[in-house]
Amino acid sequence: MDCALLLDVVDAIIMEIDEEYRIKYINNPVKNLTGKPKEKLINKKCFSVLFGFTEPCPNCQIENLKSGKIALNIIHDTITHRGFRKLYSAKFEKISNGSFVEIITDITENKKLVDTMAHQTKELKAKNVMLTLQKKEIEKKQHFIEKVLNSTNEGIMVVNENFDIVLLNYLTKEIFQVKESDIKDKKCFNIYGFEEQCPDCPYKNRSVTKSSRKVDGKSLSIYFNKFENFMVESIRDVTKEVYLIDEIKNQQKELEEKQRQMALLNADLLKINEKLQQAQKIIDDELRQVGEIQASLLPASLPIIDGYEFGSLYIPAEHAGGDYYDCIEMSNGYWGFTVADVSGHGTPAAVIMAITRAIMRSYTYDVINASEAISMVNEILCSNIYTNDFVTMLYVVLNSATGECNFASAGHNPLLLFEKKNMMVKKVTCGGMFLGVFDDVEYESGSFELNDGDIAFMYTDGLVEAMNPEDDLYGYDRLISKLIMFNELSCQEIIDNIMVDVKDFCRGRKFNDDITILVIKKKGA
Repeated sequence: MDCALLLDVVDAIIMEIDEEYRIKYINNPVKNLTGKPKEKLINKKCFSVLFGFTEPCPNCQIENLKSGKIALNIIHDTITHRGFRKLYSAKFEKISNGSFVEIITDITENKKLVDTMAHQTKELKAKNVMLTLQKKEIEKKQHFIEKVLNSTNEGIMVVNENFDIVLLNYLTKEIFQVKESDIKDKKCFNIYGFEEQCPDCPYKNRSVTKSSRKVDGKSLSIYFNKFENFMVESIRDVTKEVYLIDEIKNQQKELEEKQRQMALLNADLLKINEKLQQAQKIIDDELRQVGEIQASLLPASLPIIDGYEFGSLYIPAEHAGGDYYDCIEMSNGYWGFTVADVSGHGTPAAVIMAITRAIMRSYTYDVINASEAISMVNEILCSNIYTNDFVTMLYVVLNSATGECNFASAGHNPLLLFEKKNMMVKKVTCGGMFLGVFDDVEYESGSFELNDGDIAFMYTDGLVEAMNPEDDLYGYDRLISKLIMFNELSCQEIIDNIMVDVKDFCRGRKFNDDITILVIKKKGA
């Protein structure tokens, strides 16, 4: 298996440097820093091509490694080829051929993650130093890859064409509750509980790219990626999500069974059917009324604020949905803008949506710190929801006088921020658990500023997960390209043009989820 292929897909910059500071190997992510392909940097001085220095970086740890000392993690404060200031955490290792490995990770956006990774890096460094004295070059590289994969938030399993398990990261062992010794003589299908090749194995059907399986009561979502003679399986525990779907399917099966039994009844069935039809009409009427009530809870009109314009869209997948958006006027020129998504559809989701809206409007007025506001909402929701449902939310508080925004996210999709000056779109988000799950949760705060022509695009996952007949997702890349294309239009025209493109992409396939969009644009001078 080509280790370079795996190193090219990680986010960190990984390079091998000789004693003269010449780059012997570097992976693809370096292009984000320098704007140059990795091939252009080989045999160049690392401090020159990466950071623009004429001499080794002041805090470079290679000299420590040369003298047998332990290298410390350092911080690179530099400017990228695009003119952005970036902070990078750098880790150094000495390998058996006398060269050095430097791993550079972007820590600009998430200081908390930096602290966590710094601790893990120290532990990995100590282990790698011992292992480099005991194993051959190929074993060292493979172990390094394992450590990188252990930092991911998904289970990773690599298997060969003989179904042998080549690599299993820490999270995968946690999911399957296995130890290294347990898998020594096992095939990959044994991990999933089979005695022979899995029925939906991608080695059996090359068109298979994803699968859903159940192991020891856990529902797993699996994605397959083929690299030469190896298959990389990305594994995620989706037990809670599948449970909600299974509950709906079970109810549907029970209803189908009852309908089958009713078909065997005597002539009285006609009268019963007539009554059922009448009851169904009442239910449909009630659902439509629920949908109308829910629609009435959405803002009757969008704000009118000097220097800003707004646009919105709400499309429920059923009569009533679990999405909603709101615009909350506060004092001193502050406005709160929220987009939320309740798990599930129909009446239960609509009820939870209404409760969430009421809490937002009743308890968060004049709370201009977004993370404090959704923390209050979460605490109250946890005290009032006793189901398996939960709510994702993105909440932005705008200072209309300055264009400054602070925001918080409860497990919601990232906000798309179009910067007119740079003609580019950034994904803006921060950490936070779903609302209504745990009552003692801290929500991170984030911030950005709207300048002339900038656009803040808020939405629910029904938009990016809209599918065409081939089960392809609409996705972020297509959405971002359309946002850039239509940025000169009004907010409502941007939304209308994007939805035309979404419907063209879906080619008549119905939306599986509610779609909600809220757009804020700062007008140019």
